[in-house]
Amino acid sequence: MNNLKAVSKTDNELVVENYIILFGGEDISGEFFTKDTEIKSAYTDLGILYVDFEHGYDVVDTGNDPDNVLGYVDWKSAKIDDKGIFVKRVLNRQSQYVQYISDLIDAGVVGTSSQAVSGKTVKKSSGEIIEWPLMRDSITFTPMEPRMLGENALSAAKSLVKLVPSCKSLRSLVGLKVVEAAKNIELITDLKSAEKFLRDSGFSRTEAVSFMARVKSLKQSDSAEDMQQLIDALKTRDKILT
Repeated sequence: MNNLKAVSKTDNELVVENYIILFGGEDISGEFFTKDTEIKSAYTDLGILYVDFEHGYDVVDTGNDPDNVLGYVDWKSAKIDDKGIFVKRVLNRQSQYVQYISDLIDAGVVGTSSQAVSGKTVKKSSGEIIEWPLMRDSITFTPMEPRMLGENALSAAKSLVKLVPSCKSLRSLVGLKVVEAAKNIELITDLKSAEKFLRDSGFSRTEAVSFMARVKSLKQSDSAEDMQQLIDALKTRDKILT
């Protein structure tokens, strides 16, 4: 397994390490890296990739965003072997998030997920990733690559999925099929049950309430453009959950 491991710490810094990229095995979307994957970018040239939390997504109203930088990958530490690309990260111990996850790192339940420059990736139909110009790295509890976590995290995920069966990332992580929310659409009989449907589908309470308020504000005469904006928003939200 490739969960994040602490190497050293001072009052201000926590140095952790693992493979930022693993060669071989497919991730939950069927894609995979090889030794031939081109990962060079302007960021690797500079030697620093910022590290954020859960790719900046805030699916549970915690205040997280892309500017919540926890530290950086020291690219000078990068080493390539048959398994993947191994790196060290320097995290800011003064960050509230780092304070929260420090003990979880020691427990072996924290993984990582790399991020490429948007629009610059190249992949084969087989799922092989040809170009992945590295831009960032992210600390996460549900990485796309299951090997990024330890057995403790997988055990925890299996327990959590029983509590939140509609969470796509958790179900995929433990090898279960994603719950098809459409099967429960017939249970929607009023606005209250519609809001519950959204919550069960992974929306936070704020998102569900806001969505329902927007729907109620639409009229029969509203343009197709307005409706398309709602559809696009749902598609974006679905990508975050997956």
